[in-house]
Amino acid sequence: MLEVKGLYKSFGKLRVLNDVNLNVNKGEVVVIIGPSGSGKSTLLRCIKGLERYEKGEIFFNGNKLVEKDRSFRKMQQDIGLVFQHFNLFPHMTAIQNVMEGLVTVKKMERNRAEKIALELLKKVGLEDKRDEYPARLSGGQKQRVAIARALAMEPKLMLFDEPTSALDPELVGEVLNVIRDLAKEGMTMIVVTHEMGFAREIADNIVFMDKGVILEQGKVEDVFKNPRHERTKVFLEKIIA
Repeated sequence: MLEVKGLYKSFGKLRVLNDVNLNVNKGEVVVIIGPSGSGKSTLLRCIKGLERYEKGEIFFNGNKLVEKDRSFRKMQQDIGLVFQHFNLFPHMTAIQNVMEGLVTVKKMERNRAEKIALELLKKVGLEDKRDEYPARLSGGQKQRVAIARALAMEPKLMLFDEPTSALDPELVGEVLNVIRDLAKEGMTMIVVTHEMGFAREIADNIVFMDKGVILEQGKVEDVFKNPRHERTKVFLEKIIA
């Protein structure tokens, strides 16, 4: 479904992605782990089309992602991204946030959009918060609204950029449960997370990144129990301890 080939990305003199190659099959859950500043979030933003890269190619469902192509915007809609800090519209209620893309991007009639948005809020356990503004929601609730908003566009691939890192510890579980349910439903996902227990539970494959390079990738137990690269071993010992 997704193929990243030889991706390079820099911010000024800082090389953030250095010859990154990644394959994700339909229905697969790939979890990317690694220290802060290793390029994980930048990789997701490049896949979504939010960052330009200097060199390399990204293919989605066999089509090359090229910003100037007419199909680029449609392919962008087929890739959902849930950010670390929610990015909800503060002046809109929960249901309005979920509806917004359906009405403005897909040009859907409001009554139909509202019905779909309500079903998605129900899916993430927030049907009763439909008319609340973000300021009146907890961090976990905001993130679940953000997930519902991304799902409203019917993406074929979901990207999660450290979806629990901005949450208080007691709110992490409610967001992880929603992502677990999506994995069980067969949603293709790339998840960047520091939640190692969660990574082991949902991932089909683990990718370890450091300093813009994918140092290791493989099946969950292979990477966690028998990491081939010394840097992976050191990282896991520190973060799991």
